[in-house]
Amino acid sequence: MARYYDIVSASPDRIAFLDRACCLLAANAAFLTAIQRTQENAIGRPLQEVEGQGPLSELVYRNLGRCLDGGHPAVDDIYEGGTDGQVRESEVRLFPHRDDEDKVTGIVVSIRDVTSVRDSERRLLQSAAVYAATSDGVLMTDADGRIVAVNAAFSRITGYAEAEILGRKPSLLNSHWHTKSFFTRMWRRLIKHGVWEGEIWNRRKDGEIYLQRLHLRRILDGRGKVTNFVGVFAERRVSANGPKHVEFLAHYDPLTKLPNRLLFDSRLAYAMDPARRNRTPVALFLLDLDRFANINASLGHPIGDELLRAVGLRLRETIRPADTLARLSGNQFGLLFEGIQTPTEAQEIARRLRSALRAPMTVRGHQVFVTMSMGIALEAHEGNDTEVMIAHAATALGNVKQGGRDGFRIYSELPLGTSTARQRLTEMLRIGIEVGEFELLFQPRVHLETGRWPGAEVRVRWHQPELGLVAHERLLPLIESGGMMIDLGQWVLAEACRQLRDWGLKGMPIGILAVSISETQLTHFDLVPSLERLLRTNEIDPARLELSFAEPLLFKHPERAREVLDGLHRLGVGVTLSEVGTSWLAPQVLRRLPIRRLEIHRSFVDAMPDSPDDLAIVQALIAMAQALDIEVTADGVRDDRQRFILLNIGCLEAQGNLFAPPLTAAHYERCLPQNSEPPPDVPIEPRLPLV
Repeated sequence: MARYYDIVSASPDRIAFLDRACCLLAANAAFLTAIQRTQENAIGRPLQEVEGQGPLSELVYRNLGRCLDGGHPAVDDIYEGGTDGQVRESEVRLFPHRDDEDKVTGIVVSIRDVTSVRDSERRLLQSAAVYAATSDGVLMTDADGRIVAVNAAFSRITGYAEAEILGRKPSLLNSHWHTKSFFTRMWRRLIKHGVWEGEIWNRRKDGEIYLQRLHLRRILDGRGKVTNFVGVFAERRVSANGPKHVEFLAHYDPLTKLPNRLLFDSRLAYAMDPARRNRTPVALFLLDLDRFANINASLGHPIGDELLRAVGLRLRETIRPADTLARLSGNQFGLLFEGIQTPTEAQEIARRLRSALRAPMTVRGHQVFVTMSMGIALEAHEGNDTEVMIAHAATALGNVKQGGRDGFRIYSELPLGTSTARQRLTEMLRIGIEVGEFELLFQPRVHLETGRWPGAEVRVRWHQPELGLVAHERLLPLIESGGMMIDLGQWVLAEACRQLRDWGLKGMPIGILAVSISETQLTHFDLVPSLERLLRTNEIDPARLELSFAEPLLFKHPERAREVLDGLHRLGVGVTLSEVGTSWLAPQVLRRLPIRRLEIHRSFVDAMPDSPDDLAIVQALIAMAQALDIEVTADGVRDDRQRFILLNIGCLEAQGNLFAPPLTAAHYERCLPQNSEPPPDVPIEPRLPLV
């Protein structure tokens, strides 16, 4: 009891015990000091006698029934005069005390001075009201610079809702008007002096650039450690004749608020300046919206202008904050990337840009689908200047347009832009088909649970004496530019059917063979009758063949696609929809078409598991396919993490370098028996045997 008394007495809170008659039976030192009594002349006396007719007695007697009869605690505040003459606010807690028989024998009184706490709470409420009502935008970041709070004015000015901005960095608002040294000076002053104030150009969510007056302040805790940064800003209206406005008009496109050609050329010259320290390679992209004049003619110029703004915003969201995006003229955009080391990196960027634009855009109630042609130039030589690099990108862009648009090409030193070179390339392709320079490869499809190979996807490569070994990915743009897509496509179909026949005669358990069909084959070739002749000539089961169509073709050529797919269904040939996820695909479209399989685009698989957004897309696609009883294959699986994730979310088939690269027919035959029938109940690792 003495120890308990010492503990209670050491508390700064006033603590006492009252019996049912409201007599004081025990009190700690803080309580006795407050009522200016000692143990001898306080203990055993009624509370009203020792405390007087004060606010504490009034509160206790008001709650006697609640505590003693009802057995419930009570909490309330009282106001008392302090020794300094100031009014103090205290929180009083009354707790019923029960004996061993659970009968209420008295009340424990605990009184805590909360004057400073209540003052802080009131100030916080007042600050919150000002914070919410102010017309200035306010954002707060943590010590690492990630946004933790914004007010309503921030959302109104920037266009970003709170849910979109929390956890991200303020660099999302960067207009790319200011140099890196500007921000370096800003942060140095903020760290050194704790405050920075000035004008800055930032970007709204819709891409518009605007001027704001910004006040930044750091917040320190009691030990001097930075805990937060707070920014308060107000939009500044610039004079139509002021220097800032004139400078903006000189360097930015008034429609999209993106940099114009003048600023783009300036940044390109800076990026290519050989005098720069730590110089990094540069990649230049020229992008043209395909058939934009048709959109203006059919929907009107206001819709066209809105579409250009929407395209600019989507491109801006796809690239890094440090990359430069500009509107150069009409429907042409320019992109500048630094640090691109190889053509493969440029190709991946181009594919990402194409994927971003394939999703439909809603402009003033109209759903618009757009495609884009891209010409790419890489800074490959020290002597390259800006004019040469732009000319190279323009040449590559022209080749894409001549090859049918909706694609990309990296400029090659081979002058493919001349008619003589195109004729030469066409002749090389024709000769290559005649003399057997082309070869089919087979990428296995793997059952993720058992390791079986239930089929394969056909790819093609070209052994050209002058160009060397041309892989599938590089070959397709060459075929398109040479105008040989139908000829080579027919050759691939014929070779695939012949290979199926040969494997059937050998009794090889090949399963299903998938062949990709190009846009040209779909729209300008009598595909179904030709395939029917091949199936009849080779005497093969149509169910062992699948034709693969890219998802965007369904929307670009809906009537033709429906006609061809129905014809293939009548033949008994399966249909695969490839590159799924890169366009807008509705379940009702899948229900109307005879589609056997969906092949998820490799870009989504490649981003797993690091990108929750891409993982969510893959899950949604798999769930949709399962609901419609359509098989699913994931393309581009490269590691076991992706394999296990796909298995867990219901995807049972995949292909990729984790299992096997594209194989020659002979190599595929050697590997197939080991992967066709696994031992019962013993899953095997779906890996390529060493040969």
